Amino acid sequence: MPTAPTEGRVDINGGHLHYRRQGQGEALVLVHGFGLDHRVWAPQWPALVDSFDLISYDLRGFGRSSLPGEAPYSHPEDLRALLDALNIDRAHLIGHSLGGGIAASFAVAYPQRTARVVLSAPLLRGYTQLGELMALLKSVWQIAAQDGLDAARSAWLNASLFAPTLQQPAGRALLTQIMADYSGWHWQHRDPETGLEPPLAQRLHELLAPTLVLVGTRDLPDFIHMCEALAAQAPNAHLELLPGLGHGPSVEDAALFNARVLEFLQTIG
Repeated sequence: MPTAPTEGRVDINGGHLHYRRQGQGEALVLVHGFGLDHRVWAPQWPALVDSFDLISYDLRGFGRSSLPGEAPYSHPEDLRALLDALNIDRAHLIGHSLGGGIAASFAVAYPQRTARVVLSAPLLRGYTQLGELMALLKSVWQIAAQDGLDAARSAWLNASLFAPTLQQPAGRALLTQIMADYSGWHWQHRDPETGLEPPLAQRLHELLAPTLVLVGTRDLPDFIHMCEALAAQAPNAHLELLPGLGHGPSVEDAALFNARVLEFLQTIG
């Protein structure tokens, strides 16, 4: 039986990270997307906790983790610090959107500490051919500046990006609560976060870990194109399109998502 869930915090350079941990076996770390926090992985928890030492955490600036300060920091380095603090030498990673880019960046920077990787609609830093997504991000930033954080939260939640997820009652309930709790800090401050240099989009050939890339056919074309680019350039990546799903497949069809993840992570070799 899995161990009882524990929640805690680890100190990092310039702040702290909140995490939830349960289970036994190989470590599996879940990395959430922008505006979300570790709770978005609730639909995965029952399916994965019997097989892994399961860890989800709040990225710096989100959930119950500390906000960024003025000093530069790196999400992949925060992830490394979390693994160090929890005495984990090597882990499987699942990342969604922003978290997908973080997981992939960690795998490039620390291949020896990375087992298998699942990337759900990953956001690739340095990918320059963004259309609808960039327009959406700019519009929400403008709304935050002109009309305040509540208006920005509403605009972000109700953007076309999340429409397929909100059509599911469970998805609407989960995202509505999490986004209502998001501080909105990034809409009012310059984030000093730094990534890989050169950026991830230029280093996909260095992503050597076995990688499963999942993206819904109803996601924004920008995310589908990023997934196609990653699968074409990372030597051990496989792309799977999920028919009828949008940007949140782990919430929209948790049973399908969990089955694909378990099949991939439990593959031998």
